[in-house]
Amino acid sequence: MSNSCPHKKASLHRSGDIEDLGGDLGLCLRCPKHKSKFGGGLFVSFATGKCTTRRQCSRSDDVAAWAVPTYQTKEEDGVIFVRRLAEHAAPEPAPAAPTRAAADEQHARLLAAKLLRIRALSPDSDEYTLQLVEERDRAAFAQEPAAMWHLWLAMGGVSREYTPTSTSEDTTRSGLITLVIKLYSKGEMSDQLARAAIGDLAAVSPPRVTLRIPAFDLAPTPRGLTFNLLAGGTGVAPCLQFLRRAKAAAACVQMLYSCWTLEDALLAAELEDLAASWPERGFRYAYVLTREKDRAVLVDAREPKRSRTGGAAAVRGRRIDAAMMREHLVDRRQDAVVMTVVSGPSGFNARCEELVRRNLTPEERGEVVVLDA
Repeated sequence: MSNSCPHKKASLHRSGDIEDLGGDLGLCLRCPKHKSKFGGGLFVSFATGKCTTRRQCSRSDDVAAWAVPTYQTKEEDGVIFVRRLAEHAAPEPAPAAPTRAAADEQHARLLAAKLLRIRALSPDSDEYTLQLVEERDRAAFAQEPAAMWHLWLAMGGVSREYTPTSTSEDTTRSGLITLVIKLYSKGEMSDQLARAAIGDLAAVSPPRVTLRIPAFDLAPTPRGLTFNLLAGGTGVAPCLQFLRRAKAAAACVQMLYSCWTLEDALLAAELEDLAASWPERGFRYAYVLTREKDRAVLVDAREPKRSRTGGAAAVRGRRIDAAMMREHLVDRRQDAVVMTVVSGPSGFNARCEELVRRNLTPEERGEVVVLDA
């Protein structure tokens, strides 16, 4: 489905709520920019691209005439083919009415989990730790040990995708799932989480593959693997999962982590611990604090906008740019890069992907992977 909202300028990305509206619309994405308008939100069908509103409103007739392009993908011999679906394609036959057995099977795919603890990380983000209720459910997390993964979290009739900071091995061993979640003032899942208490029950899906790292599948893992990471905001959560795998492989990783201020930086202690314990000091990272001004006590006369913060460099008052990437991702690098992972909001991802492709050579960037967070 196209990423452009049909009403004004907005991006249809993962921060929008996903709901099943039934009928020929099926699973729909609510535009994050218009979630409080159009009678409860502007929804776009994944299947047809047609638009609708949750409730009848003065603009419902206008919305019914809107649509966004939808596409079909097919993979053959490692090549992905993309085809735009015709606007007036014949509808697929309606599925048979669900049976009780099918409903039970669908329910069985969700695993019961109990909220174990909540830890505040920043003014608008918390860390939630869930414990699988049934010990036998841990086996579901042993299926893709070398891949980055995500899951669906369901609470109070609302479900959203999240990437745990814990690895699948962690969950297989302990039954614990750790999620870093940003809370929004009008978000449906945010409302559920704000009311949640320790001991409350939720449902999670088995793990779903976000990204396979083929080199991590090999035994023994090759030496000298090298990676770049660029994280924005809550996009650091998938990066932490990646970093724990890379550390086990003794890989070399350089990361730029962009956030507004140091107080908004998530998982700072975890990053510092990883850097301190990484084999041969193979992990280096820097904060890019876009809304934080210089602090006189930390000013360096030779480079006024740079200072040291904890175990990492901190660049203040700037966004990630080409010079910054060359300094932190390239200059001291010996080996060719296997992969560059960009993880964050859609605007951050688009800008950083363009910077990477424009300013780094194929040997300096490797495969470029973009993850929405």
